[in-house]
Amino acid sequence: MRLRIFLFLFCIIGAIQIGHSQKAKPVITNYSFKFKVNGLKDVDVYLGFHYGEKKFIKDTAHVNMNGEVEFTGKDTIQGGIYLFITPIKNYFEFVVNEPKIQMETDTLDMIGHMVVKKSAENTIWYDYMQTIVSKQKEMKPCSEIINKPDIDKGSKEYKDALACVEKTTEAINKFRDDKIKQNGDMLVARIFKAMKEVEMPAIDTTKREQQARYYRDHYWDNFDLTDNRLIRTPVLESKLVYFFEKVVIQIPDSIILEVDKLLTKTSVDKEMFKFFTHHLTYSFERSQIMCMDKVFVHLIETYYKAGKAYWVDKPTMDKMVERSDKLKPLLCGATVENISLPDTGGTWHSLYDFKGDYTILYFWDATCSHCKKSTPVLVDLYKEYLKPKGIEIFGVEGELEDKEWKKYQAEQHLPWINVSDNPEINANPQKWIIELKKTTLYSLNFRHNFDLYSYPVVYILDKNKKIVAKKLGVEQIKEFLEKYMKSNTKTQ
Repeated sequence: MRLRIFLFLFCIIGAIQIGHSQKAKPVITNYSFKFKVNGLKDVDVYLGFHYGEKKFIKDTAHVNMNGEVEFTGKDTIQGGIYLFITPIKNYFEFVVNEPKIQMETDTLDMIGHMVVKKSAENTIWYDYMQTIVSKQKEMKPCSEIINKPDIDKGSKEYKDALACVEKTTEAINKFRDDKIKQNGDMLVARIFKAMKEVEMPAIDTTKREQQARYYRDHYWDNFDLTDNRLIRTPVLESKLVYFFEKVVIQIPDSIILEVDKLLTKTSVDKEMFKFFTHHLTYSFERSQIMCMDKVFVHLIETYYKAGKAYWVDKPTMDKMVERSDKLKPLLCGATVENISLPDTGGTWHSLYDFKGDYTILYFWDATCSHCKKSTPVLVDLYKEYLKPKGIEIFGVEGELEDKEWKKYQAEQHLPWINVSDNPEINANPQKWIIELKKTTLYSLNFRHNFDLYSYPVVYILDKNKKIVAKKLGVEQIKEFLEKYMKSNTKTQ
């Protein structure tokens, strides 16, 4: 059985709190990690390590005919949880925080049969791992009862099973507590501590907001944000992801506040700061949650442009800054510039002509298959819901050639204003911008300015043409508007 299963188990059970130790982390050089694995012989094995959620290979060594192998190096090796990986990709994990490690096991049960010959850290680690395995076996029948789909939660059977799980969990917690009290300066103790859940004070259970705030404010209390060895464990990234997805309110400004707090704390350690900054930038650049690109832009503006991302080369930096600069005018809360373009009949219309409380800015393409499905749905929504509420649609066709657009408009009779540019206007922009003053360069560059690479794209604007929502599906417009308008009514 692979150790990854048990890493998950002890991550979710919790750990014991210890105080931060400010002692210097050991520098590991001239290391020698010796293993004997009965059942392996005359094969190559690999020394791997965690880096956040990813795993990398550091070295390769050959197992002799007696199942013995040694990984050695005169260079510096960084502390963390490393992996002994077999040719068939099975592995066991061990703690690296000492220059000399010696362990012995077999292929039948690499965890259960592990004997630590030399390593104080791994003696504790495998004592814990084997205890977890034993306790999980004890708890399995109780968990099966609790998870029965038809179990009566008021029954004695269910209550006894809950008591069994609680008793086992308490035993595991006590085991960890005892080990940490005795070995508080060890890396394994910091790993246990990093997995610890927040100990909640006695707060009235009806005061959910107060409980949530306390949990958020103390979430990182047990995690040493200056110890980069924790990067090379499976603990950090899962904890980081959970914090920003489940703990922090999913509002960009709230997330930005927590981002800045964490990056200030991690700035003490260059590697930790790099890990957090890179992870957060990557996550929020690709976030599927509306408006979260504001966090990405904040990171670029505050840390990358300020020269704090020392690990990023200039070509990559230029691309990231370019991306941020493109997104910045399109963030929720930003005011969009006016768009002035002609309809299929040549009559010019302006986005700013719409004076209602809300305007739907709808970018689409008459040749786009998704648009052909979404646009009829939007027509029904417009007639049944938007128009009666005084909400208009400003449609902008994205295809430069206007033949298909004019044909579609003539056949479908879309009930809102639809505009676009055309080859003639783009071939002679000076005439239309300077001489006739019909449009602007911003209007003619709407595809670039609105980051349009696929269609349809929906923006919802308020009466001041500020973006309140963007890139919604057509079927999401009504639900969003109802919630947004209700929320605004409450705050007025």
